Amino acid sequence: MEQVFTTESTLLTLELRILYAVIGLYVLSCLLHISQAGVSVFFRNFFFGKMATNLLYLAVIGHTLLIIIRWIEQGQPPVQNKYECLSWFAWCNTFTYLYIRRRWSELSMPGIFVTMLSIAALFLAINKYDPTVTPIAPALQSPWYFWHVLIAFGAYAVFVVGCSVELSYVIIKGLGYAKKSWEDFGLPSLDVQTFHGITYKLVLLGFPLLTFGIISGAAWADDAWGRYWSWDPFEILSLITWTAFGMYLHAMSIPKWRETWGSTLCLLGFASMLITFMGSGFLTKLFGLYSMHAY
Repeated sequence: MEQVFTTESTLLTLELRILYAVIGLYVLSCLLHISQAGVSVFFRNFFFGKMATNLLYLAVIGHTLLIIIRWIEQGQPPVQNKYECLSWFAWCNTFTYLYIRRRWSELSMPGIFVTMLSIAALFLAINKYDPTVTPIAPALQSPWYFWHVLIAFGAYAVFVVGCSVELSYVIIKGLGYAKKSWEDFGLPSLDVQTFHGITYKLVLLGFPLLTFGIISGAAWADDAWGRYWSWDPFEILSLITWTAFGMYLHAMSIPKWRETWGSTLCLLGFASMLITFMGSGFLTKLFGLYSMHAY
């Protein structure tokens, strides 16, 4: 028994050391992304952006190793509690950003928001939640649970990258740099319609994923608690997020609404998504609401 306890403590210590190193790489990458955006105001130089991307690759490799260790340790996908879900959320965001950046190599400035969000998720995980591996709760033993989490995080990651692109453009235009080459800021050197197209394609991919995530979540709820829908605060917030992105897609299909409502609805959906995943627990405690969705 003592040997098992020692082994678990050693693995946990190793995991935390890797996690701190990964957070450090995320922070450095974020600072370099910010430096790239600042330098781009005056000079056409992409040194900091390239360094930021390379560090982000190292961070994702380390984070992947951490997830593998955790998976082997408990024999289950590491999405069994809030600590693990926050870690998985951060990994999905950065992995998706790097993959999409290979498709649109000009994307750099959105990396600021992707890395910031990943850092925030990991800081929340290590400061608020217990990293110790615990027995799997009965409600999480449903086969629907893993598919629900996998699909939902896939949707979240695509939304994070797409909305980071949108937010980058909104900020640059708001600061009055609209006449400067978009490429100087690490954004596609394309016209505004093409930029909207990038965000639109990503949200268009994420929306059906979120839809199936909600459906699989309902199936999981029925399997675990005997009902598909209970108007749980998390369920309501998920429905609001789904509605906001659905309205965004509808607005983008109407030419005269693209400029007036497109960015607003996209960022509204993004904010709703963040509140759903990272803030729902705080809101339920603040207002004294009961929620079965503690994960």
